[in-house]
Amino acid sequence: MESTAVNTEIEDKAVIKVNVEVMSWLKEDFNHEGWDKLVFSENIAPGSSILDLLHLLAKKYPRFGHKAFRDAGGALFDYCAVILNGTFLSSANELNTELKEGDSIKLTPGFYGG
Repeated sequence: MESTAVNTEIEDKAVIKVNVEVMSWLKEDFNHEGWDKLVFSENIAPGSSILDLLHLLAKKYPRFGHKAFRDAGGALFDYCAVILNGTFLSSANELNTELKEGDSIKLTPGFYGG
């Protein structure tokens, strides 16, 4: 019996859960229509970065993937802004930040202006 408990513990540690909120018209790229919020949890491997999460979402939601990544090599386009735990990420390098259990990611349309 003890080995079953140990296996369950290992399986529990095999993924971490992060929260994703998709804002404004970006929700359409996630097959969601309407004015309500689109909030969901996503299970990812420990050690995954924000960019890893975005690639995972791009595979699950191809419409988002085609707009968010400019080429097959996975270079991120400025299609959307990323907010981690309430902090706007202002550089592409910050997308390499490792996610932790319970982190909150918001995707919002990119900001333009001058």
